[in-house]
Amino acid sequence: MRFFIHVLSVAVLAMGMAACTPPGGPAAEDRIEIEFWHGMGGAQGRSINEIADLFNQSQDRYRVAPIYQGNYNSLSQKIIASLYAGRNPVMAQMYPSWSARYLRYGYLKPMAEFIEADPDFGREDIADFYPVMIEENTLTHPETGEEILATLPFNKSVYVLYVNQTRMEALGWEEPPRTWEELMQLAVDMTEIPTGASTPSFYGFAARPFVEIFTVKAMAAGTNLMDEETGEIYVNTEEALEALRFIRRLVAGEVGGRKVGYVESDYLSNVFGSERIGMYISSTASFPFNDMAVGNQFVWRAYPVPTRGGQEGRTLMQGTNVGIFHGVPQEKQQGAWEFTKFLTSPEMTAKWGIDTGYMPVRQSAAEVPEFAEHLDRDVRYANAVSTLERAAFEPRVMYWESVRQVVTREVEAVLLGRTDPESAMTRAENAIKGIQQRTLAGG
Repeated sequence: MRFFIHVLSVAVLAMGMAACTPPGGPAAEDRIEIEFWHGMGGAQGRSINEIADLFNQSQDRYRVAPIYQGNYNSLSQKIIASLYAGRNPVMAQMYPSWSARYLRYGYLKPMAEFIEADPDFGREDIADFYPVMIEENTLTHPETGEEILATLPFNKSVYVLYVNQTRMEALGWEEPPRTWEELMQLAVDMTEIPTGASTPSFYGFAARPFVEIFTVKAMAAGTNLMDEETGEIYVNTEEALEALRFIRRLVAGEVGGRKVGYVESDYLSNVFGSERIGMYISSTASFPFNDMAVGNQFVWRAYPVPTRGGQEGRTLMQGTNVGIFHGVPQEKQQGAWEFTKFLTSPEMTAKWGIDTGYMPVRQSAAEVPEFAEHLDRDVRYANAVSTLERAAFEPRVMYWESVRQVVTREVEAVLLGRTDPESAMTRAENAIKGIQQRTLAGG
Protein backbone atom coordinates (compact mmCIF):
# COMPACT_ATOMS: atom_id res chain seq x y z
CA MET A 1 0.00 0.00 0.00
CA ARG A 2 1.41 3.41 -1.00
CA PHE A 3 1.35 5.26 2.32
CA PHE A 4 4.89 5.38 2.08
CA ILE A 5 1.69 35.54 23.66
CA HIS A 6 0.40 36.43 26.55
CA VAL A 7 1.34 33.02 27.72
CA LEU A 8 3.36 33.95 30.81
CA SER A 9 0.46 35.81 32.39
CA VAL A 10 -1.80 32.94 31.43
CA ALA A 11 0.58 30.44 33.05
CA VAL A 12 0.81 32.49 36.25
CA LEU A 13 -2.97 32.76 36.35
CA ALA A 14 -3.24 29.03 35.75
CA MET A 15 -0.95 28.20 38.63
CA GLY A 16 -3.05 30.43 40.86
CA MET A 17 -6.18 28.60 39.75
CA ALA A 18 -4.68 25.19 40.44
CA ALA A 19 -5.36 25.38 44.17
CA CYS A 20 -9.10 25.72 43.68
CA THR A 21 -9.63 23.89 40.40
CA PRO A 22 -9.68 20.14 39.75
CA PRO A 23 -6.91 18.79 37.46
CA GLY A 24 -7.71 19.59 33.85
CA GLY A 25 -9.33 22.93 34.60
CA PRO A 26 -12.90 24.09 35.05
CA ALA A 27 -15.72 22.03 33.56
CA ALA A 28 -13.24 19.66 31.94
CA GLU A 29 -16.02 17.26 30.97
CA ASP A 30 -17.64 19.92 28.77
CA ARG A 31 -14.53 20.69 26.77
CA ILE A 32 -13.36 19.73 23.31
CA GLU A 33 -10.72 17.05 23.89
CA ILE A 34 -7.47 17.20 21.95
CA GLU A 35 -5.41 14.01 21.87
CA PHE A 36 -1.68 14.69 21.60
CA TRP A 37 0.33 11.55 20.89
CA HIS A 38 3.98 11.65 21.92
CA GLY A 39 6.99 9.46 22.67
CA MET A 40 8.39 11.20 25.73
CA GLY A 41 8.74 9.11 28.89
CA GLY A 42 10.16 9.82 32.33
CA ALA A 43 10.92 13.43 33.25
CA GLN A 44 10.25 14.51 29.67
CA GLY A 45 6.76 13.04 29.79
CA ARG A 46 6.10 14.70 33.14
CA SER A 47 7.06 18.07 31.66
CA ILE A 48 4.65 17.56 28.75
CA ASN A 49 1.88 16.72 31.20
CA GLU A 50 2.63 19.85 33.24
CA ILE A 51 2.53 22.04 30.13
CA ALA A 52 -0.76 20.46 29.07
CA ASP A 53 -2.17 21.09 32.57
CA LEU A 54 -1.15 24.75 32.39
CA PHE A 55 -2.88 25.07 29.03
CA ASN A 56 -6.00 23.32 30.29
CA GLN A 57 -6.17 25.63 33.31
CA SER A 58 -5.69 28.74 31.18
CA GLN A 59 -9.00 28.48 29.30
CA ASP A 60 -12.27 26.55 29.40
CA ARG A 61 -12.86 25.56 25.77
CA TYR A 62 -10.28 22.83 25.13
CA ARG A 63 -8.69 20.03 27.09
CA VAL A 64 -5.41 18.58 25.81
CA ALA A 65 -4.82 14.94 26.67
CA PRO A 66 -1.15 13.95 26.17
CA ILE A 67 -0.94 10.22 25.40
CA TYR A 68 2.39 8.43 25.66
CA GLN A 69 2.77 5.90 22.85
CA GLY A 70 6.13 4.34 23.74
CA ASN A 71 9.37 5.00 21.88
CA TYR A 72 9.56 6.71 18.52
CA ASN A 73 9.27 3.47 16.54
CA SER A 74 6.12 2.60 18.43
CA LEU A 75 4.77 6.12 18.01
CA SER A 76 5.40 6.01 14.25
CA GLN A 77 3.70 2.63 13.85
CA LYS A 78 0.67 3.68 15.87
CA ILE A 79 0.27 6.91 13.92
CA ILE A 80 0.41 5.04 10.62
CA ALA A 81 -2.11 2.46 11.82
CA SER A 82 -4.45 5.19 13.07
CA LEU A 83 -4.26 7.06 9.76
CA TYR A 84 -5.05 3.89 7.81
CA ALA A 85 -8.00 3.22 10.09
CA GLY A 86 -9.23 6.81 9.99
CA ARG A 87 -9.00 7.04 13.77
CA ASN A 88 -5.97 9.28 14.09
CA PRO A 89 -5.25 11.72 16.91
CA VAL A 90 -5.62 15.45 16.43
CA MET A 91 -1.91 16.12 16.78
CA ALA A 92 1.37 14.30 17.38
CA GLN A 93 5.12 14.51 17.57
CA MET A 94 6.75 13.65 14.25
CA TYR A 95 10.15 13.59 12.61
CA PRO A 96 10.56 15.64 9.39
CA SER A 97 10.72 12.51 7.24
CA TRP A 98 7.39 11.40 8.73
CA SER A 99 5.91 14.84 8.08
CA ALA A 100 6.99 14.68 4.44
CA ARG A 101 5.10 11.41 4.04
CA TYR A 102 2.00 12.61 5.89
CA LEU A 103 1.92 15.80 3.82
CA ARG A 104 2.40 13.97 0.54
CA TYR A 105 -0.55 11.68 1.16
CA GLY A 106 -2.88 14.36 2.45
CA TYR A 107 -2.94 13.46 6.13
CA LEU A 108 -1.20 16.56 7.47
CA LYS A 109 -2.80 19.99 7.71
CA PRO A 110 0.02 22.55 7.29
CA MET A 111 0.63 24.95 10.13
CA ALA A 112 0.71 27.73 7.53
CA GLU A 113 -3.06 27.42 7.13
CA PHE A 114 -3.62 28.08 10.83
CA ILE A 115 -1.15 30.96 10.85
CA GLU A 116 -2.81 32.66 7.88
CA ALA A 117 -6.16 32.55 9.68
CA ASP A 118 -4.84 33.73 13.05
CA PRO A 119 -4.56 37.53 13.48
CA ASP A 120 -2.74 37.01 16.80
CA PHE A 121 0.13 35.05 15.28
CA GLY A 122 2.20 36.94 12.73
CA ARG A 123 5.53 37.29 11.00
CA GLU A 124 7.22 38.48 14.15
CA ASP A 125 6.32 35.20 15.82
CA ILE A 126 7.76 33.14 12.97
CA ALA A 127 10.89 35.33 12.97
CA ASP A 128 11.31 34.54 16.67
CA PHE A 129 11.81 30.83 16.01
CA TYR A 130 15.38 29.76 15.30
CA PRO A 131 15.82 30.02 11.50
CA VAL A 132 17.23 26.49 11.16
CA MET A 133 14.11 25.12 12.84
CA ILE A 134 11.73 26.99 10.56
CA GLU A 135 13.78 25.79 7.59
CA GLU A 136 13.51 22.18 8.77
CA ASN A 137 9.74 22.47 9.25
CA THR A 138 9.19 23.97 5.80
CA LEU A 139 8.31 21.31 3.21
CA THR A 140 7.30 21.27 -0.44
CA HIS A 141 3.54 21.05 -0.86
CA PRO A 142 2.78 18.03 -3.09
CA GLU A 143 -0.02 19.78 -4.99
CA THR A 144 1.27 23.32 -5.45
CA GLY A 145 5.01 22.67 -5.41
CA GLU A 146 5.40 25.65 -3.09
CA GLU A 147 7.41 25.70 0.11
CA ILE A 148 5.04 25.70 3.06
CA LEU A 149 5.43 25.65 6.84
CA ALA A 150 4.07 22.17 7.55
CA THR A 151 4.87 21.70 11.26
CA LEU A 152 6.42 23.62 14.13
CA PRO A 153 9.49 22.61 16.17
CA PHE A 154 9.17 21.01 19.58
CA ASN A 155 11.83 18.81 21.18
CA LYS A 156 14.97 19.82 19.32
CA SER A 157 18.44 18.74 20.38
CA VAL A 158 21.93 19.43 19.08
CA TYR A 159 24.99 17.23 19.25
CA VAL A 160 27.76 18.27 21.61
CA LEU A 161 31.00 16.92 23.01
CA TYR A 162 30.60 15.75 26.60
CA VAL A 163 33.79 16.04 28.65
CA ASN A 164 34.83 14.97 32.13
CA GLN A 165 35.92 18.48 33.07
CA THR A 166 37.58 17.38 36.28
CA ARG A 167 39.94 15.01 34.50
CA MET A 168 40.55 17.39 31.62
CA GLU A 169 41.68 20.18 33.95
CA ALA A 170 43.78 17.78 36.04
CA LEU A 171 45.69 16.97 32.85
CA GLY A 172 46.49 20.65 32.33
CA TRP A 173 43.91 21.38 29.62
CA GLU A 174 42.51 24.86 30.22
CA GLU A 175 40.30 24.83 27.12
CA PRO A 176 38.28 22.02 25.49
CA PRO A 177 39.36 20.50 22.17
CA ARG A 178 38.31 22.58 19.16
CA THR A 179 39.78 20.48 16.34
CA TRP A 180 39.94 16.78 15.50
CA GLU A 181 43.65 16.79 16.30
CA GLU A 182 43.01 18.25 19.76
CA LEU A 183 40.20 15.78 20.37
CA MET A 184 42.54 12.91 19.55
CA GLN A 185 45.26 14.32 21.79
CA LEU A 186 42.94 14.76 24.77
CA ALA A 187 41.69 11.19 24.28
CA VAL A 188 45.31 10.03 24.38
CA ASP A 189 46.03 12.10 27.49
CA MET A 190 42.93 10.84 29.28
CA THR A 191 43.50 7.15 28.60
CA GLU A 192 44.87 5.24 31.58
CA ILE A 193 46.48 1.78 31.42
CA PRO A 194 47.37 0.14 34.75
CA THR A 195 50.92 -1.09 35.12
CA GLY A 196 51.26 -4.53 33.59
CA ALA A 197 47.83 -4.38 31.93
CA SER A 198 47.22 -4.59 28.19
CA THR A 199 43.96 -2.68 28.07
CA PRO A 200 42.97 0.68 29.54
CA SER A 201 41.06 0.99 32.77
CA PHE A 202 39.88 4.41 31.55
CA TYR A 203 39.34 5.33 27.90
CA GLY A 204 39.54 8.81 26.49
CA PHE A 205 36.57 8.37 24.18
CA ALA A 206 33.72 6.05 23.21
CA ALA A 207 31.12 6.04 20.44
CA ARG A 208 27.93 4.16 19.69
CA PRO A 209 28.04 2.34 16.32
CA PHE A 210 25.18 4.28 14.75
CA VAL A 211 24.74 6.66 11.85
CA GLU A 212 24.71 9.74 14.11
CA ILE A 213 28.42 9.67 14.96
CA PHE A 214 29.19 9.51 11.23
CA THR A 215 26.72 12.30 10.42
CA VAL A 216 28.08 14.54 13.17
CA LYS A 217 31.67 14.15 11.99
CA ALA A 218 30.70 14.54 8.33
CA MET A 219 28.94 17.79 9.18
CA ALA A 220 31.97 18.90 11.17
CA ALA A 221 33.96 18.31 7.99
CA GLY A 222 31.57 20.51 6.02
CA THR A 223 29.39 17.92 4.30
CA ASN A 224 26.15 15.99 4.79
CA LEU A 225 25.21 12.43 3.85
CA MET A 226 23.02 13.42 0.91
CA ASP A 227 21.28 16.32 -0.84
CA GLU A 228 17.55 16.04 -0.27
CA GLU A 229 16.74 18.26 -3.27
CA THR A 230 18.74 16.41 -5.90
CA GLY A 231 19.09 13.03 -4.20
CA GLU A 232 22.85 13.18 -4.68
CA ILE A 233 24.62 10.88 -2.22
CA TYR A 234 27.66 12.08 -0.30
CA VAL A 235 28.50 9.12 1.96
CA ASN A 236 31.35 8.08 -0.33
CA THR A 237 32.95 11.50 -0.82
CA GLU A 238 36.44 12.23 0.45
CA GLU A 239 35.10 14.51 3.21
CA ALA A 240 32.75 11.81 4.48
CA LEU A 241 35.40 9.10 4.24
CA GLU A 242 37.88 11.26 6.11
CA ALA A 243 35.32 11.70 8.88
CA LEU A 244 34.71 7.94 9.09
CA ARG A 245 38.43 7.18 9.09
CA PHE A 246 38.90 9.59 11.97
CA ILE A 247 36.13 8.00 14.04
CA ARG A 248 37.52 4.51 13.38
CA ARG A 249 41.02 5.59 14.45
CA LEU A 250 39.59 7.22 17.57
CA VAL A 251 37.61 4.19 18.76
CA ALA A 252 39.22 1.20 17.07
CA GLY A 253 42.81 2.06 16.18
CA GLU A 254 45.91 2.69 18.22
CA VAL A 255 47.30 6.15 18.87
CA GLY A 256 50.80 6.45 20.25
CA GLY A 257 50.94 2.70 20.65
CA ARG A 258 47.77 2.39 22.68
CA LYS A 259 44.02 2.14 22.24
CA VAL A 260 42.28 5.32 23.41
CA GLY A 261 38.64 4.59 22.61
CA TYR A 262 36.14 1.83 22.08
CA VAL A 263 32.66 1.08 20.72
CA GLU A 264 29.80 0.94 23.20
CA SER A 265 26.31 -0.18 22.16
CA ASP A 266 24.63 0.99 25.38
CA TYR A 267 23.82 4.58 26.26
CA LEU A 268 27.09 6.40 26.87
CA SER A 269 25.88 8.39 29.85
CA ASN A 270 26.18 5.19 31.89
CA VAL A 271 29.88 4.54 31.20
CA PHE A 272 30.57 8.28 31.38
CA GLY A 273 29.07 8.46 34.87
CA SER A 274 30.89 5.33 36.03
CA GLU A 275 34.17 6.95 34.88
CA ARG A 276 35.03 4.42 32.24
CA ILE A 277 35.34 7.08 29.53
CA GLY A 278 36.37 10.73 29.51
CA MET A 279 34.47 12.01 26.47
CA TYR A 280 31.67 11.17 24.08
CA ILE A 281 29.53 12.87 21.46
CA SER A 282 25.75 12.79 21.75
CA SER A 283 22.70 15.02 21.70
CA THR A 284 21.63 17.40 24.43
CA ALA A 285 18.84 14.96 25.26
CA SER A 286 21.55 13.24 27.34
CA PHE A 287 21.76 16.14 29.82
CA PRO A 288 19.41 14.72 32.48
CA PHE A 289 20.86 11.23 32.03
CA ASN A 290 24.38 12.54 32.57
CA ASP A 291 23.23 14.26 35.72
CA MET A 292 21.73 11.03 37.04
CA ALA A 293 24.76 8.93 36.08
CA VAL A 294 27.44 11.35 37.28
CA GLY A 295 25.83 12.69 40.42
CA ASN A 296 28.50 14.55 42.41
CA GLN A 297 31.42 12.34 41.40
CA PHE A 298 32.96 14.89 39.04
CA VAL A 299 32.25 18.02 37.03
CA TRP A 300 31.12 17.49 33.45
CA ARG A 301 30.70 19.96 30.62
CA ALA A 302 29.20 20.12 27.12
CA TYR A 303 31.08 21.85 24.30
CA PRO A 304 30.66 22.36 20.54
CA VAL A 305 31.74 19.32 18.52
CA PRO A 306 35.35 19.78 17.33
CA THR A 307 35.70 20.43 13.60
CA ARG A 308 38.23 19.32 11.01
CA GLY A 309 41.22 21.64 11.17
CA GLY A 310 39.17 24.17 13.08
CA GLN A 311 37.17 25.00 9.95
CA GLU A 312 33.61 26.30 10.14
CA GLY A 313 31.65 23.06 10.33
CA ARG A 314 28.05 22.37 11.21
CA THR A 315 26.53 20.40 14.06
CA LEU A 316 23.63 17.99 13.84
CA MET A 317 20.20 19.06 15.07
CA GLN A 318 17.65 16.32 15.62
CA GLY A 319 14.34 15.84 17.37
CA THR A 320 10.70 15.91 16.48
CA ASN A 321 8.23 18.59 15.58
CA VAL A 322 4.52 18.89 16.23
CA GLY A 323 1.92 18.46 13.49
CA ILE A 324 -1.87 18.57 13.17
CA PHE A 325 -3.82 15.99 11.17
CA HIS A 326 -6.78 16.09 8.85
CA GLY A 327 -9.55 13.58 9.53
CA VAL A 328 -10.81 15.25 12.72
CA PRO A 329 -13.45 17.95 13.24
CA GLN A 330 -12.35 21.49 12.54
CA GLU A 331 -12.97 22.56 16.13
CA LYS A 332 -10.47 19.92 17.30
CA GLN A 333 -7.93 21.14 14.75
CA GLN A 334 -8.38 24.67 16.06
CA GLY A 335 -7.85 23.46 19.60
CA ALA A 336 -4.67 21.71 18.51
CA TRP A 337 -3.46 24.96 16.98
CA GLU A 338 -4.17 26.86 20.20
CA PHE A 339 -2.14 24.28 22.13
CA THR A 340 0.66 24.39 19.56
CA LYS A 341 0.96 28.15 20.10
CA PHE A 342 1.05 27.60 23.86
CA LEU A 343 3.55 24.73 23.63
CA THR A 344 5.96 26.71 21.43
CA SER A 345 5.59 30.03 23.25
CA PRO A 346 8.74 31.59 24.73
CA GLU A 347 7.63 30.77 28.28
CA MET A 348 6.74 27.15 27.63
CA THR A 349 9.76 26.37 25.45
CA ALA A 350 11.87 27.89 28.24
CA LYS A 351 10.22 25.60 30.79
CA TRP A 352 10.70 22.63 28.45
CA GLY A 353 14.40 23.43 28.02
CA ILE A 354 14.99 23.81 31.75
CA ASP A 355 13.11 20.59 32.52
CA THR A 356 14.66 18.37 29.85
CA GLY A 357 17.85 19.77 28.33
CA TYR A 358 16.21 20.16 24.91
CA MET A 359 16.82 23.38 23.03
CA PRO A 360 14.42 26.32 23.16
CA VAL A 361 12.61 26.80 19.85
CA ARG A 362 12.12 30.56 20.28
CA GLN A 363 15.02 33.00 20.46
CA SER A 364 13.11 35.24 22.89
CA ALA A 365 13.15 32.41 25.44
CA ALA A 366 16.42 34.04 26.55
CA GLU A 367 14.32 36.95 27.83
CA VAL A 368 12.25 34.75 30.15
CA PRO A 369 13.79 35.45 33.58
CA GLU A 370 13.90 31.82 34.72
CA PHE A 371 15.54 30.76 31.48
CA ALA A 372 18.07 33.61 31.53
CA GLU A 373 19.03 32.53 35.05
CA HIS A 374 19.32 28.93 33.84
CA LEU A 375 21.71 29.98 31.08
CA ASP A 376 23.84 31.94 33.57
CA ARG A 377 23.86 29.07 36.04
CA ASP A 378 24.45 26.16 33.64
CA VAL A 379 27.37 26.83 31.29
CA ARG A 380 26.89 23.37 29.78
CA TYR A 381 23.43 24.23 28.54
CA ALA A 382 24.48 27.71 27.44
CA ASN A 383 27.28 26.18 25.36
CA ALA A 384 24.78 23.87 23.69
CA VAL A 385 22.32 26.68 22.89
CA SER A 386 25.17 28.66 21.31
CA THR A 387 25.67 25.91 18.70
CA LEU A 388 22.21 26.50 17.20
CA GLU A 389 23.70 29.21 15.00
CA ARG A 390 25.60 26.53 13.07
CA ALA A 391 23.10 23.68 13.34
CA ALA A 392 21.98 21.62 10.35
CA PHE A 393 19.49 18.82 9.95
CA GLU A 394 19.27 15.43 8.25
CA PRO A 395 17.64 15.08 4.82
CA ARG A 396 13.84 15.12 5.09
CA VAL A 397 13.16 12.57 2.37
CA MET A 398 10.42 10.02 3.00
CA TYR A 399 12.85 7.13 2.74
CA TRP A 400 15.35 8.56 5.22
CA GLU A 401 14.73 5.88 7.84
CA SER A 402 15.75 3.22 5.31
CA VAL A 403 18.89 5.22 4.52
CA ARG A 404 19.71 5.49 8.22
CA GLN A 405 19.47 1.74 8.63
CA VAL A 406 21.80 1.12 5.69
CA VAL A 407 24.42 3.62 6.86
CA THR A 408 24.21 2.46 10.48
CA ARG A 409 24.90 -1.12 9.39
CA GLU A 410 28.00 -0.08 7.46
CA VAL A 411 29.25 2.32 10.16
CA GLU A 412 28.96 -0.45 12.72
CA ALA A 413 30.95 -2.80 10.48
CA VAL A 414 33.70 -0.19 10.13
CA LEU A 415 33.92 0.68 13.82
CA LEU A 416 33.99 -2.98 14.82
CA GLY A 417 36.81 -3.65 12.35
CA ARG A 418 34.86 -5.91 10.00
CA THR A 419 35.47 -3.76 6.92
CA ASP A 420 37.22 -0.61 5.73
CA PRO A 421 35.51 2.79 5.25
CA GLU A 422 35.88 2.79 1.45
CA SER A 423 34.26 -0.61 0.94
CA ALA A 424 31.53 0.14 3.48
CA MET A 425 30.52 3.46 1.95
CA THR A 426 30.62 2.05 -1.57
CA ARG A 427 28.09 -0.56 -0.45
CA ALA A 428 26.06 2.10 1.35
CA GLU A 429 26.00 4.34 -1.72
CA ASN A 430 24.78 1.50 -3.94
CA ALA A 431 22.15 0.47 -1.41
CA ILE A 432 20.87 4.05 -1.12
CA LYS A 433 20.58 4.29 -4.89
CA GLY A 434 18.47 1.15 -4.80
CA ILE A 435 16.22 2.66 -2.13
CA GLN A 436 15.80 5.80 -4.23
CA GLN A 437 14.91 3.79 -7.32
CA ARG A 438 12.34 1.69 -5.46
CA THR A 439 10.81 4.82 -3.90
CA LEU A 440 10.54 6.48 -7.30
CA ALA A 441 9.04 3.36 -8.87
CA GLY A 442 6.53 3.08 -6.03
CA GLY A 443 5.30 6.65 -6.52
